[in-house]
Amino acid sequence: MQFMGYRRQDGQVGVRNHIAVVPTVFCSSTVARMIANATGAMEFTHDGGCGQLGPDKEHTERILRGIVTHPNVGGVLVVGLGCEQVDAKTLAGAAAGKVAHHIDTHELGGNSAAVEAGIKVVREMTAALEGAERRPASIDELVLATQCGSSDTGSGLASNPVVGVLADKLVEMGGTVLLGETSSLYGAAGVMARRAISPEVGRRIIEITEVRERYYARMGKSLKDANPTPGNIAGGLTTLVEKSLGGVRKGGTTPIQGVLAPGEPVRGKGLWVMDTSMGLGACGTADMLAGGAQIMAYTTGRGNPVGSPLGPVIKITATRKTVDTLPDIIDFDASPVLYGEETVEECGLRLLDESVAVANGKLTRAEESGHIVFAIGKMVV
Repeated sequence: MQFMGYRRQDGQVGVRNHIAVVPTVFCSSTVARMIANATGAMEFTHDGGCGQLGPDKEHTERILRGIVTHPNVGGVLVVGLGCEQVDAKTLAGAAAGKVAHHIDTHELGGNSAAVEAGIKVVREMTAALEGAERRPASIDELVLATQCGSSDTGSGLASNPVVGVLADKLVEMGGTVLLGETSSLYGAAGVMARRAISPEVGRRIIEITEVRERYYARMGKSLKDANPTPGNIAGGLTTLVEKSLGGVRKGGTTPIQGVLAPGEPVRGKGLWVMDTSMGLGACGTADMLAGGAQIMAYTTGRGNPVGSPLGPVIKITATRKTVDTLPDIIDFDASPVLYGEETVEECGLRLLDESVAVANGKLTRAEESGHIVFAIGKMVV
């Protein structure tokens, strides 16, 4: 099986050809947003880049590097202030083989001058990338991220298992799948650890959930105080363990190759667990896409609208009411599984076809509506 993508100089294949406007620091975010809004480029505004220490600083730098090196990005403009921790020139230099530039507000003489210079650079990039063509690529070059949000009972019963079939098919064909959402491993970590390729990987799966639990315990809280959410409960979920056991079914049935840090580049083929950062929705999406996933399958019982500037996010639900009432959010209807009209396997194969269509350029609902959100989460130690 093949898909049509953009072959990069480093050998990676993108499913989109975005120009990324990336501020090094929150102080440059407004300038970056104004440049992106004026040119149609993708903005990656965030609240980090300065005054950070240890794991948080490393995480921010890893995510920003993951953006500028991402296969879905054809051109990069890094927007610096001039006094922050993350150096604009160094970050732009990481985008080897791409059309990449950097600007500093201090050097250019203020915000207005920086916006004007940035718009000029991005328009030149746009012209340079206009001739890029999609070319055939093997399906084993596809990296799929999986996530869920606004889950309900239909998520664990149907839409997550359907994504699991997609995950298994991709791994079977030589592809790569990421399973994130560490908080949602609560109560299911032991089940997943038994699927690890080695005792060491299994222990690491257990460990990342214990670190999360200790973080909450220091505040006198528990993971169960935040999950399930009010929306989950309204959708019929009763406990975090119930939610977790349904959530991990997105990862299918293949062996787990290892555990990745949030935003860490994928180290091999097969199924990987990513220890995604604190924060739901957009944070986990950023972590997995920055790690190299070109596309995401996102299950949502009640209708989570969030898309990503880094790659297409396919929204999947098995709740027919959500399909009928939120047509500008949902991309894929898995409800036939719950009504006995389709098997999980049949629906998963249909989702594979839809995923290839999106990889080939079909726009998701979030892309069509412009409901694009980016955020960098916080690290838990």
